[in-house]
Amino acid sequence: MSMGLLLGGLNFFLEGKLKEKLSRLKENKFFLIIFGFYLLHVIGMIWTQNWDYGLNELRQKSSLGIISIIIFSRPLPNKKQFNLLLLAFISTLVLTSLFNFIIYTFFSDQFNLIDIREMSRFGSHIRYGILIGFGVAVCYQLKTSLPNYKWFLFSVAIWFAFYTYYSQVLSGIISLVLVVFGLIFWRLFHQKKFVWLGGIGLFTILLFVGFIFYLNQPIESKSVFPENYVSLKTEWNKRAKIPYDSLDLRKQHLSQTLERYLISKNLPVRGDGVNKLTEQDIEFIQKGFADIRETKSGLGARLFGVRYQLHNSLNPNGHSILERIEYWKNARAIIKENWLFGVGTGDINDVIQKMYVKRKSPLNEDRRLRSHNSYLTFWMTFGIIGMCYFVFMQLAFFRKQWNSKNLLGLLFITIAAVTFFFEDTLETQMGITYFSLFYALFSNTKTEV
Repeated sequence: MSMGLLLGGLNFFLEGKLKEKLSRLKENKFFLIIFGFYLLHVIGMIWTQNWDYGLNELRQKSSLGIISIIIFSRPLPNKKQFNLLLLAFISTLVLTSLFNFIIYTFFSDQFNLIDIREMSRFGSHIRYGILIGFGVAVCYQLKTSLPNYKWFLFSVAIWFAFYTYYSQVLSGIISLVLVVFGLIFWRLFHQKKFVWLGGIGLFTILLFVGFIFYLNQPIESKSVFPENYVSLKTEWNKRAKIPYDSLDLRKQHLSQTLERYLISKNLPVRGDGVNKLTEQDIEFIQKGFADIRETKSGLGARLFGVRYQLHNSLNPNGHSILERIEYWKNARAIIKENWLFGVGTGDINDVIQKMYVKRKSPLNEDRRLRSHNSYLTFWMTFGIIGMCYFVFMQLAFFRKQWNSKNLLGLLFITIAAVTFFFEDTLETQMGITYFSLFYALFSNTKTEV
């Protein structure tokens, strides 16, 4: 990503025509919106005490401006050029997803991969899952422009859908669902099939209610056999590499992981229960799988994990959903004290850590992260004005895409706006690059791609 920015920046100067490029930038309101967002970070330095952290934030966020300058300064791409860019994007996703799948499925032991989230080998599994979901939308749109490749693109879309299911990344699953429902809505809306739209809406509501009902169902976790922890420990230490009184590879108490796993297989929490475990079971337990259902691939395993977390919420550490809830509580406490102007660009991390201590958070120190919610992050940093500007930046883009009838742009901003609720997308280089690239690209075209 850094090399891409460097080469793009060099090309901006070496290509010449700087006066013409600067004129395009000044006339493009979306470049001014992005520039204003970056300027907000600069202004936030005024009431900042930690200048080292603040300057690092400005350096990281500069990608927003650099990518926007590279794209907005150029002439509008024609349809052929735009399709080539999208094909390059799809090809990259195909190659990286195949590599990820092969490494995790066949070489996980050699690469010491413990958790399926480690399947993403080129960056954050969350951001990559979002890209894969958006890739399905790109395949659909290219099918219209390149009818001769429709079956190939259909096959790629199916692969992306399978990869999303297999990888268990909730952000990716949500992105894929938004794409599917977005495509259905778009088609029915323009065909004026409003009765069908109502039916889809009702189905969505029922699906959501069913999902909530599923999550509310408690998980039985009691053994039906009398326990014997002495024999349990003895037999486990005979068979396993990690001792009974140690932590598993997910930093959980192995004794608790073992007990839950035995119960999930309907085995006694005793030495004879351990002896009935297979070598694969022993490996799963040492890797931190506390239930046989969590070892399965696909969406079902992920949803079961979420359901278990919600019903066993005493210790949030190591549980992504519970940790997020704690992040949001911490952010809310900061906003309550700094709702108008925020804490400034450079002090955000210091204030977050101090609030964890002040609230006596149950999170371990290495798990006390930022809010994992972009709206809360910008509210904490710049106050209510900063958060409103962030929302305005998305709404202006949405309006532009709707008026241009650009389905792909609409799906992109919908995915971004929704995933901003549970991700700090713009706090990582990968997230900044993804968002600013497509924000600028779709803002800088008048063609219906």
